[in-house]
Amino acid sequence: MFKRMRFGFMPTTETWRIVGLGILLLLIATSSLVACAGPTCTLTPALTPSPPAPAAFQTAGLSINPAELNPGQELSITAMVTNTGDIEGSYVAELKINDTTEQAMELVVVAGETQTLSFLVSKDTPGIYEVTLGELTGQFEVVEPVTLPQPSNRKIASPTKPRCCR
Repeated sequence: MFKRMRFGFMPTTETWRIVGLGILLLLIATSSLVACAGPTCTLTPALTPSPPAPAAFQTAGLSINPAELNPGQELSITAMVTNTGDIEGSYVAELKINDTTEQAMELVVVAGETQTLSFLVSKDTPGIYEVTLGELTGQFEVVEPVTLPQPSNRKIASPTKPRCCR
């Protein structure tokens, strides 16, 4: 029965062709498709689904508000983190100021979703501070508060009242 059968791989269509007379019983893996027309059958491997992509994260939209403040004042640093993978995953957000980790937080982000990161920071020393959050960078400045001279509270003697004699 198998003597007259020919098997051949067709590279242009990536299929196997079986040509011959008689009856053919094939055990075919569930990942293949068979189509028969007369004595010719075509065996096509089915596409195997690729495994889901692991969680991957992108950060965007860094915002530092206010960008200039007095010592001891609080500022807000926010950004968005998106999971671009196919499965849920944990993202550890590390806020660095002048290359030193200031704060960190862990978020669980569902595949394809975006969440907001938010940090509150204050600094007591005047200067310019560099902010790094993921691949995002920015800066803020703590400025020395301006102090105006205080008016003197000395009383000026009245010209109509002499102070010398009693």
